[in-house]
Amino acid sequence: MRAFNYSVHIDRSPQAVWDFMMDRRNSPRWSNLVRKVEVVTPGPTRVGSELLVTLDARGRTLQLTSEVWAYDPPKQYGVRNTRHNVTGIFEYRLQPEGSGTRVQFSCDIRPKGWMWLALPLIVRSDRVRYSDQLNNLKRVIEEKPLGPEGSVISPHSV
Repeated sequence: MRAFNYSVHIDRSPQAVWDFMMDRRNSPRWSNLVRKVEVVTPGPTRVGSELLVTLDARGRTLQLTSEVWAYDPPKQYGVRNTRHNVTGIFEYRLQPEGSGTRVQFSCDIRPKGWMWLALPLIVRSDRVRYSDQLNNLKRVIEEKPLGPEGSVISPHSV
């Protein structure tokens, strides 16, 4: 079931937005709940890569493993994870729009077993938890100066 689909225009090129998003050190600055993301699988990120994500969920720190299911720079990025018989499938799509980028962020929820009973609660909770994520991304990227070739200058790219 589609839990949400959010969209925002960011006044930066798709490549600049992609590069910022894929620098895992930036994740806590824009991604709701995320404290840290580590690539577990050796080599560059690709479909099938595993990420260890450290989250702050309602005052508790938890870790979960996410699998990259879509990786098409600088157009599409998707991860999925399963916890307590519920699979969350998250996707980001980046498209050129005018002088910037349209970023779409969606999530599908797939419960198993008795978790179907909790589906309305899970969907409502996820909508709230992730509603500001793209606005955070927009704010953080647009407040950063542009470097050569339109790239976003971040503290990690120096």
